Amino acid sequence: MIAEFWSWFVRHAGELAHASSNVDPKLDGLLQELQRVDPHLYFEICTNSSPRELVVTVEGQQEFFRLVDDVVAAAPRIDGWKFIALKPPMGFAFQTVYDGISFDPRSMWFLPLESSSKPTALALRVGIPGLDRDQQQIAKQAIRVILDTALGERSAARDIQYMEVAALPPELEKHG
Repeated sequence: MIAEFWSWFVRHAGELAHASSNVDPKLDGLLQELQRVDPHLYFEICTNSSPRELVVTVEGQQEFFRLVDDVVAAAPRIDGWKFIALKPPMGFAFQTVYDGISFDPRSMWFLPLESSSKPTALALRVGIPGLDRDQQQIAKQAIRVILDTALGERSAARDIQYMEVAALPPELEKHG
């Protein structure tokens, strides 16, 4: 199925290169063909770079990392395209909207947590300004996406064993 996907991609590369965003209807067929390889596969496409970048992702599901590596390793050379296995690290200088809520990682606090039973495990508490209690589940999902973007999908999935979110108090200095 991987070879069939890349054959399809080669036939449609010119059309796909004209997509204006990740939600452009020109990309509908791309997702469908990619998920014929495996339904856990997704993509992100950079529409404002040269060469165009196609990132194959599994949204942090480690058990499918090998599949993504295999898919990208089988990619043909196509002028104007670069293929990347898993989201690469991009740093924290961005804002995102998740489920209608705006998140800015530069305004968040990332506190490492310690566990006496798992001293080498990386656990994080992420403090988010203005977080409402009813937004905590959405925020936790958004933080996973933010960490995938900031640290890279492979690192975020492998290195962070536990994560929780909390509202930052309004006057941080008074709370130490």
